[in-house]
Amino acid sequence: MTQTCPAEITLRVPGDRAYALVIRTMLGGVAILKDLDVDAMDDLRAAADEACDCLLNQGAPVQSLTLSVCDGGRELTVSLAAAFDPTAAASAAVDAAMTRAVLETLIPRVALDCADSGLIRRIDLTLPKAV
Repeated sequence: MTQTCPAEITLRVPGDRAYALVIRTMLGGVAILKDLDVDAMDDLRAAADEACDCLLNQGAPVQSLTLSVCDGGRELTVSLAAAFDPTAAASAAVDAAMTRAVLETLIPRVALDCADSGLIRRIDLTLPKAV
């Protein structure tokens, strides 16, 4: 899975739940810069919380989380990616279909990038911008 436009904003934080607040706060700023309405901003931040929980709770140690924002003109794509500890072997403890279903209640288009082991490596959240 590849992004359709280059990341305009990127933030990498340690792979720890405490840093989800940093990601959430940054997305509030992104929402303001990209003219998202309050409801879209709230949905985006809630979806980012869910995505962080998913990436961090798969049974494999996460070294870092990377947030990337891509402005495609009429839509905005926010990607959250996990860098897993390469020495740790684990199989996914998260149901990808359930994760997608939960996220799609908040964001219109969700894409998951999964490793052969079943671990979810990246979650892309795409929503329309006000035009």
